[in-house]
Amino acid sequence: MRILVSFKVTPDYEALRPVDWRADAGETRAGRAADEERCAGDPRGADEVPATAGTPGAPETRFVRRILNTFDESALELALRLRDDLDALGDRAALEAVTVGGAETDAQLTTLLALGYERAARIDAGAEVDFAPDLVAALVAAHARDVRGDLLLLGCCSGPGDGGTVPFLLADRLGWPCLTHVTALEALPGGRLRATCAADDGLLGVTLRPPCVLAVGNAVVSRLRVPTLTDRLARRDAAAEVRAAAALGVDAAALGAASCRPERFTRIDRRRAGVIVGGPTARDKARALYETYVRDRIGAP
Repeated sequence: MRILVSFKVTPDYEALRPVDWRADAGETRAGRAADEERCAGDPRGADEVPATAGTPGAPETRFVRRILNTFDESALELALRLRDDLDALGDRAALEAVTVGGAETDAQLTTLLALGYERAARIDAGAEVDFAPDLVAALVAAHARDVRGDLLLLGCCSGPGDGGTVPFLLADRLGWPCLTHVTALEALPGGRLRATCAADDGLLGVTLRPPCVLAVGNAVVSRLRVPTLTDRLARRDAAAEVRAAAALGVDAAALGAASCRPERFTRIDRRRAGVIVGGPTARDKARALYETYVRDRIGAP
């Protein structure tokens, strides 16, 4: 069985400051200066006026670290465990990983090779892939057909601009069934698999036989194992393969142009309103809390 895992490397958006989510934060210095001058006479303000340079409204993420998407990380670990289970059953499994992106993904690919992935590939789309799920699906599907994959795992969604549609678009392009919100995966004799999925009324166990697409959700296994120094030294000569979209027969420019493009980003303020109850002692604070906020609610005299 040839297991292929598709994953995405994303910026650590939690590390961004509120100011980084300004509509012009991802532009060049000249572009920012031009927008500041343009926004000076616009009543909407700089946070709402669309950007004019670079990716419209994209926050600046070059200074934050790159991390694995949470659901993709679960898929990568589940694939490693499935490979071990298949080997224990005497069913040889080949494990491969693929991502769509630039050189920022190389560190993650090197880690996967050290963990025992036999092959790791990076597809250079030559176009912006955020907010272009059809382009990502086309590239990964072409790669899966080229390497003759039997089972394709990926996260149920992979960051901004995905919307959770990539697994379904992949299944449609490959002509395979798709199972979503997978939380656990077990190997069975005879080349069968048993997947546990989250359903509306609980967990659902499904016995299946590849080929199929499995979209991993809130899995029990949520962290990828860490390679040891010995593991890294053993695979230090292994290198990820870089593939071009044209070599896979995908017109990335056309698919990218047909995708929806964002006009602006607006940061959602999730802070909750609150009041700090003051007082010199805990008794005074409790009395102030009771008299100001509690007594009227409970109808006390």
